[in-house]
Amino acid sequence: MTAAPFKAVVKIVGADGTTINYPCTVSDVNGEYYVFKDGNNDVVLPTTHGVLTIFDVILSAAGTDTSQAEIWVNAKNTGEVIMNAANITTAVQRQFTGSPVHIAPGARLRIKQVT
Repeated sequence: MTAAPFKAVVKIVGADGTTINYPCTVSDVNGEYYVFKDGNNDVVLPTTHGVLTIFDVILSAAGTDTSQAEIWVNAKNTGEVIMNAANITTAVQRQFTGSPVHIAPGARLRIKQVT
């Protein structure tokens, strides 16, 4: 099929209650990474809010060529997988709201698209 790019927002909450939203563009191409607002395919998370949690991932579409994405922290695959269909805007209970992923402050986050 033909790749169909879509948008994402990665919602991260700090231990101090601070919420940070990271808007991204998702190319829907296997092996490529989410692109953050600054044009980079990774983001260094802040160090001032304590342990950080990926609390939600909101997708505008589920993708055609990719169906999931891997969460990478500090150049290592965490084993956590974003299931695209479970995180589209119309999903009543998205994947991470009930089972958040914790990340150390100052970590480098990348999200890799896979089939």
